[in-house]
Amino acid sequence: MKKVFNFNCSRSKMLVLSLGVMLIGACAPTRIVKPLQKGEQAIGANLGGPLVLFAGAPIPVPYSSAFYAKGLSDKTSGFASLHLTALAFGVLQTDIGVCHQLYSNQKLQLGISVNPALNIAIDRWEWNTKIWPQLDINVYKNWGPKKMVYLGVNNWFEPSATRAHQEKQDKFMYVNPHIGYTYTPKKWTYGIESKWVAPGVTNIPNVADYLGINKKGAIGVYFQLIRRF
Repeated sequence: MKKVFNFNCSRSKMLVLSLGVMLIGACAPTRIVKPLQKGEQAIGANLGGPLVLFAGAPIPVPYSSAFYAKGLSDKTSGFASLHLTALAFGVLQTDIGVCHQLYSNQKLQLGISVNPALNIAIDRWEWNTKIWPQLDINVYKNWGPKKMVYLGVNNWFEPSATRAHQEKQDKFMYVNPHIGYTYTPKKWTYGIESKWVAPGVTNIPNVADYLGINKKGAIGVYFQLIRRF
């Protein structure tokens, strides 16, 4: 692996955050919460990110990405993404993984799923490369055939011993809780998710005024659109 590079969701200074690598995990919501049926496919896009104060009002940073998913079995789906905002600033970023159903109760309309994934980022200037493992755990409940609520944790791992500029890495795992809601009238799914990113990390000082809880982490809001076929 080449040297570590200082990368967030873009190279723009307005988007550089002192929360470090975890803000990469804030670029997107959970890709797939409930596995697709075997052979079923889906494409999706999302917009949103950590909340910042802009002209006195809280707004989400407009990170965007798109993804593709396919049901490998009735319990397991594979997915891969392309982060569009990062690409616009010269960084190829993707997350590749699976969604696997651990538990399902048809009577209660309740399920538990896990999403192991790898996040990969490559910059086009020096071809520096970084890889971050990720493991999401979600508990979801269907409310009739069209609505679903879920909550879970996004576990993000930093395998490198050093940060940007060869600074010592003192935290190797981040646990980020999230909650979401989806509405699926037919083949389209409309979703919203909120995530508390890096709740144990102080969010000041920063280039931007990020909204966290007790000056810790950043609260993210994400909107997602998915088309199944």
